[in-house]
Amino acid sequence: MERRILYLYINDSDYEDIITFLKMYDKVFFKNIENNVLIAQVDIDFTMSDFYKLREFILEDLLIDFVGLYVPQGFSMDLNDLKLGFDKINSGTYDISNFITEVCLEKEKVLQKKLKSYYYNLVGIDNINTVISFIENNFNASLTSKKLFLHRNTLNYRLENFTLKTEMDIKKFQTGLAIYLLFKR
Repeated sequence: MERRILYLYINDSDYEDIITFLKMYDKVFFKNIENNVLIAQVDIDFTMSDFYKLREFILEDLLIDFVGLYVPQGFSMDLNDLKLGFDKINSGTYDISNFITEVCLEKEKVLQKKLKSYYYNLVGIDNINTVISFIENNFNASLTSKKLFLHRNTLNYRLENFTLKTEMDIKKFQTGLAIYLLFKR
């Protein structure tokens, strides 16, 4: 069965209580601790909403807060690089869009550069430029296709391709903000 990865990071803390808690929680499976980041696996149908609930349970029962990252399927970045962001952002649960936004606002330049490189390699420069143009044209597909001299279907294909490969819906404001901050700032 396919699984999704969750990262939980607590600055200068012991993970024993959380590991014990996760063993009682039947949807989350403790994998290991690497570079002071707890790595857990969840079933593919585990949603961001489930992650929020998990955090609330841990806060209520253990009085421990953490930075949690809900990792897109197939996402592969070095955990040491991601930890640069974990150290800077506030406790809470983050999907990749929110994480990118926070990293950019905290001006974590090394991680920003690595995230840019990751997404350039994942979707290609043409798709990134198309997405940025879509954002700059206020999420208006007709206007974007005219300005880029693209057929509307080609634009829609590129936007869907971006969404499929990144698990970030470019038609949502939060994703648009994250991508714009990452590539235009």
